Amino acid sequence: MKAVKPNRPSPRPGAHERALRRYGKRYKALKVKLQALGYICRGSIARSWLTCGKPTCACHREPAQRHGPYTYWTRKVGGKTQSRMLDETLARLYGKGIRNHRKFDALIEQMEELSLLAFQAAKMASNG
Repeated sequence: MKAVKPNRPSPRPGAHERALRRYGKRYKALKVKLQALGYICRGSIARSWLTCGKPTCACHREPAQRHGPYTYWTRKVGGKTQSRMLDETLARLYGKGIRNHRKFDALIEQMEELSLLAFQAAKMASNG
């Protein structure tokens, strides 16, 4: 059985143009947020504790005695994992870059969604 679409009243004159302006304002606000981001980078930060190569070291007998923590930044490049050991200062900088990249991704996704809405409104405005 075919679904029946409800009768919708035609939009008020100029509604699509107003929507288009509204989308444009929201888009500009997202661009401002995008410009405010600092450096960005992909990847993740991890800390690990390791056992050393000396068989008589306490790290082999007692897990709580392992060496570390060591901080690593890891990312994929060309399908291969790359890691770099970081000191605490660099770990904070890379962590901030990773958080900024996540914000960047979220902003771009919102901008894409707004763009599609604006394209639809522009189409409707030109047909109306």
